Amino acid sequence: MLAQVLFRWNKMRWGIASRLGARRTWVCRGIRVRLCESSWITHYRYLTYDSKEPETLDWIDRFLGGGDTFIDVGANIGLYTLYAALRHPRARIVAIEPEYSNLHLLKENLVANGLEQRVQVFSMALHDRRGVGHLYIQDNTPGAALHTVSDGPLHRTRAGRPVRWAEGVYMLTLDEFCEELNLRPNAVKIDVDGTEPEILAGARKTLNLPELRSVLLELPSDRTTREASVHALEAAGMVCSWRDTGGLSPNEVWSRGQGSYCENT
Repeated sequence: MLAQVLFRWNKMRWGIASRLGARRTWVCRGIRVRLCESSWITHYRYLTYDSKEPETLDWIDRFLGGGDTFIDVGANIGLYTLYAALRHPRARIVAIEPEYSNLHLLKENLVANGLEQRVQVFSMALHDRRGVGHLYIQDNTPGAALHTVSDGPLHRTRAGRPVRWAEGVYMLTLDEFCEELNLRPNAVKIDVDGTEPEILAGARKTLNLPELRSVLLELPSDRTTREASVHALEAAGMVCSWRDTGGLSPNEVWSRGQGSYCENT
């Protein structure tokens, strides 16, 4: 009996301490978001929530709405998943994140904001084929990025960073993923640090869906990788509607149809 009382007391104390010490409320474009901090990287991400990638927030504001479906590929700890879900309460949000520690924080952030019933989260990696592979980690710190998914051994990630750890992942194509879940996305964000061509190669049907209005992706500077990505998007009838001509952001917005929505195209 005493052991049960002590267990419950310690559980309650830990719950209170974790909520007071690990969670903070941040405001992004007027939206209050409860976020779990666990490293200097997560703190930096939260601190620059509305300034690091304003084009991504613009894109979510303008290309998503109502009962739309949004797929966040490479969701990391969930900043843009959360923003999309809170900005567009009626939208269907799907987040894909293969890295274990980031996935844990993504889950915690969704629970902290009461979104666990509204956002579907999948622990897997997208590629151009189905099978078992590895996510090669360049930094074990929660919130880190620049990792690479591959079905073969790697000593360096696509970003040129030394591999410190390899996590087993299951790989699936975006077409197979959408077919199995009966998804017809209206907007897709892809932030995977180098495997964009593989993901786009496995997304031919999805990219050609008339419902898909726009894709935002971070295109790498490597010429071969970039050309393969551009070719896949153009083959689906999409055109670049925004890029940062100042070279500060590697993100690009590709849309079905002409016209841009930002001034610095």
